[in-house]
Amino acid sequence: MNKLGVFAALSATLLGSTAASAQLVDPALSRDIGRAVGEAAVAAERAAADAAVSAREAWRAARQGYSEGGGRYAGRVAPAQDFAGTEDAAVDACAQAAEQQGYDRGYRAVVRDIDGVERIPGGWNVDGVVDARRGWRDPRPESWGFRCAVRDGRVVNVDLGHEFARR
Repeated sequence: MNKLGVFAALSATLLGSTAASAQLVDPALSRDIGRAVGEAAVAAERAAADAAVSAREAWRAARQGYSEGGGRYAGRVAPAQDFAGTEDAAVDACAQAAEQQGYDRGYRAVVRDIDGVERIPGGWNVDGVVDARRGWRDPRPESWGFRCAVRDGRVVNVDLGHEFARR
């Protein structure tokens, strides 16, 4: 039971005992206190319902990655997801670009291996191997090599095909 429910039950109990003792003094006072207890119970129930709604909205907003809610893109700065400033980020970006180029050619492409990463001024050169299948049931994938260039944190070129070095 949440804290608000416990507080509402406790206050209703205390006010209820007050109403019983007030009835001994004056029936009209008892009726007024009874109304006050009922109104307090209704207000506590509404507050608990509002708290549940706002907690659910906060949970949804946090789950979707928005800290304040307030719309789909409220207060968000678009992340630079395609920026590859480190060697690992360059390899990941090149692997995604090589797989995408395989998909664009009509293949189910999966990067099998990264053969080499070369640091050059302003970026990286990444060499690797892609397994390309025509479909999910294709028993023998074709192995293609790929060479990718990353300059200033962005993939600028992906060469994919049989003519590149493979294992």
